[in-house]
Amino acid sequence: MKIAIPVYDDSLRIFTNTGHTPFFAIFEQVGSGMFKKIDFVELRHNPRGNVEASEGCSHNDSDMSEEEQIAHKLEHNILGEIIKDCQVVLVKKACKNTAKVFNEYGIKICKIETNCLNAKDSFVYIK
Repeated sequence: MKIAIPVYDDSLRIFTNTGHTPFFAIFEQVGSGMFKKIDFVELRHNPRGNVEASEGCSHNDSDMSEEEQIAHKLEHNILGEIIKDCQVVLVKKACKNTAKVFNEYGIKICKIETNCLNAKDSFVYIK
């Protein structure tokens, strides 16, 4: 099973706002129970990355026309493409468009507690 986690960089510090994460850290889990092993595989760049949007976005769908809302949702499709081979994404925060795209790609979303800072410490949140 492949797991994606939004991160700043190769330090694997978790990025709060999934839709604007600079990178996704990709891990692979093999085995289960006491034989479970989770290894770091790679970092994948997000072209929508915006370090200044770590805590949230300034855009609000209620301020947009229907056409703008559709275009905005389509911008999020790149997130699904980046991690389409992953079965799970661990997130602190994801807007409705981000969540919708992951659901459309069949990627399960699991919430990470806000006090979890590093991707390597987040695997306990996989349900």
